[in-house]
Amino acid sequence: MTQHDPILDPLFVESFNADLEALNSPARIAMTKLSSGAVVFELLDDEGQFVTLFPASATPEVTAAAYRLYGQGLNRGLRAGEDLAWSKLRHLIGAAAAER
Repeated sequence: MTQHDPILDPLFVESFNADLEALNSPARIAMTKLSSGAVVFELLDDEGQFVTLFPASATPEVTAAAYRLYGQGLNRGLRAGEDLAWSKLRHLIGAAAAER
């Protein structure tokens, strides 16, 4: 634990989440139940699902920015998967039409 790490308690989590909300970020944090050698918190998505561990020394601004980047990556991955699925479907339809 460094000198700048806060004490991770329910008051810290409540205050940090209020700061995230003030930044219009859907991200939230929670105290972790996972064992780690560092002081960390859990970054949660807008449905309360675990995303990753984050150092307790991170600011709400950095946490909100990281969550936005996570969201962008997730959306790009979903779009890439959809594009691949449609491509395979078009190929199957084309292959089926050619066999007639």
